Amino acid sequence: MKIIIILEKYGGFCNRLFQSIHYHAFSIEKGIQFYNPSMLGILKFDNNFFYFLDNFNNFFLKCISKFIKYLFGKDDFCFYFSKNNYIRFVSGWDYREYSLTTKHHESLKKIYSFEKKFLTEKILSFIRFLNFQKREGKFLVGLHVRRGDYKNWNEGRFFFDDDVYRDVIFKLKNKLIEDKKNPYFLVVSNENLSSEIGADFFYKGSWREDQIILQSCDLIIGPPSTFTMWASYISKTPLIKLNSTKEINLNGNICIG
Repeated sequence: MKIIIILEKYGGFCNRLFQSIHYHAFSIEKGIQFYNPSMLGILKFDNNFFYFLDNFNNFFLKCISKFIKYLFGKDDFCFYFSKNNYIRFVSGWDYREYSLTTKHHESLKKIYSFEKKFLTEKILSFIRFLNFQKREGKFLVGLHVRRGDYKNWNEGRFFFDDDVYRDVIFKLKNKLIEDKKNPYFLVVSNENLSSEIGADFFYKGSWREDQIILQSCDLIIGPPSTFTMWASYISKTPLIKLNSTKEINLNGNICIG
C-alpha cells in the first residue's frame, strides 16, 4: 500500500487544481493511491455554504500540516510501515511533472472535469447557446479580463485597461477573418467593462461558470493566469497569453499542465 496525500492547499481554485494534478499524475504513473482532501467538493459545488465548509476544511487541514511540520521539521513527511507500504504527506506549489500531466491527460480530465449532473440550469442553458453558435459556424474566442489584484501584482505589468482589450479583439478578429474563421468573442470577468471593446457577449458569473465557458471555446485569451491555463489544459484549447501591451502574439499554445 502506497499513498500520497495533499494536506495543505496552495492559492485559489485553479492553483489548487494545478497543485493536485502534478502529484496525481505521478501517483498514476507509479501506481500509488492519491488523495487530496483539500479539494473536497470544489468541482461539484458552487455556493456560499460550500465555500464556508471549504474554508473550514482547509483551516483544519492546515493545522494538521503545521503540526506535522512542528513534529518533524519539514512540510513533506513519509510514514513507512515497510519498504513498499507508506503514507506520504505533501504540500507546496513547486512540484511539477509536465511529461506525466501530458501523458495522463485523459485520465486526469475524467477526474478533474465538472460533472454535468452538478451544473445549474443557468450554465447548462448557456452551454446550449454556445453549441448553437458553433453549429452556426462561429469560432468561439473566450477572453478572460482580470484586474483586481493584478493592479499591484508584478508591478501592474498585466493590468490592462479597456483600450488594450479593444485593440486585442480588433487585431485578433482581423487575423481570424483572414484565416477564414467567423469569430465570436465572449468575455468572462468580474469587472464592469465597456460594451465598446468589441466583444459579442459578456458573462459575469462564478469562477466555475467562467471556467466552463472558457473550456467550451475554440481559443482562449487573457493575461498570464492559472485561470486561463487550467481552462486550456483540461479542454486542450489553445491559449494566447497577453504578456505585453506593445507586442501581442496572436498564436496560441495548449497548456501542458
